Amino acid sequence: MYYVNGHYVKEEDAKISILDLAILRGFGVFDYLRTYGGQPFHLWDHLLRLKYSAEHVGLKLPLSLTEIQEIVHHVQKLNHLFEASIKLLITGGMSTDQFTPQAQSNLIVFAYPLSSYPQHFFTEGIKVITTRLNRSLPTSKTTQYTPAIVAMHRGKTESAQEVLYLNHQNEILEASTSNFFAFKNDVLYTCCSDEILIGITREVVIKLSSPYFTIEKQALRYEEISEMQEAFITASNKEVMPVVQIDTMKIGNGKVGPRTQRIMELFRAYTASSEWPLLNTPRYHPANF
Repeated sequence: MYYVNGHYVKEEDAKISILDLAILRGFGVFDYLRTYGGQPFHLWDHLLRLKYSAEHVGLKLPLSLTEIQEIVHHVQKLNHLFEASIKLLITGGMSTDQFTPQAQSNLIVFAYPLSSYPQHFFTEGIKVITTRLNRSLPTSKTTQYTPAIVAMHRGKTESAQEVLYLNHQNEILEASTSNFFAFKNDVLYTCCSDEILIGITREVVIKLSSPYFTIEKQALRYEEISEMQEAFITASNKEVMPVVQIDTMKIGNGKVGPRTQRIMELFRAYTASSEWPLLNTPRYHPANF
């Protein structure tokens, strides 16, 4: 069952107009999360990010975050899913001139069975490639994923599982659907500029890693790949996924490193605990938008 603008409907009845700006112009925002032990992981943090994304691009949420939270739980219950992927979508709504947003946006919430990546992605690591395509409005989680789709099409032909965005300064920003981390000189680096989306899993990993590793919130450059000792990406669906090759270059010895393994263990223990305090991510804090 899907939630669409006040109604719970079957998938085949979950419809919006072809004149919706999300279809005509790619104008919309969304968020994605998953469950652990049947509980939506850091749901309120995801809702705060959804609100930030919407307001940052000029979309108004049709309901309060508390009301959307209740809808998420109800959709999960209606679909009889214990472990689920959950997606929340705000579209631009219909537009008389097919360009200018009107007052009414659309809210769609749906849940579907959680799928898992192959275990060898975590035990052996993955290959990623780089691209100089850029995301528009990167601080917001918009529905405009054309650069990612184009880049990943090339990535699949090169047996890569993700694509890293590079900016004009040759800095490694983030991946198409995840955040990027790397160890260099025993320091854990991750970009924290306005050129990236701040991931919820990313924030959890920083919180869990800070007692054990020195963390620098800054980007590494492409030329520093040869100096990286370990690398990994983070996302709701990928969790903590080791990276052992970028383009043609191996990371360290080309194997999953001990520090990455330690962070994976910390994350697994955290998700199993079911105690997930609010992250209070500065960018998504209500006082900052």
